[in-house]
Amino acid sequence: MTVKKAIKILDWWMNQKKEAVNKLKIEWDFQNDSHGVGRILLDVEQTIISNLETIRKELVPNCKHPKKMRDKTANGQVYCMNCNFDLE
Repeated sequence: MTVKKAIKILDWWMNQKKEAVNKLKIEWDFQNDSHGVGRILLDVEQTIISNLETIRKELVPNCKHPKKMRDKTANGQVYCMNCNFDLE
């Protein structure tokens, strides 16, 4: 799996989690939740989203991709040798 595909999967997963959090906020009755289950579920989901965003930050390089660090694979894919990010 390339880094680009991993980033797409993470973006999809974060969007799914954010939709679940929004749905939970709308549908759960937090006023009548005597045990705090809804709040716990909401906190867990938000922690997962935060962790996924941290992973994404690690995958997305803070690299300028200088021309001298660019190379091509055997199938013609251009990538940065500095951060191993697919450029095309």
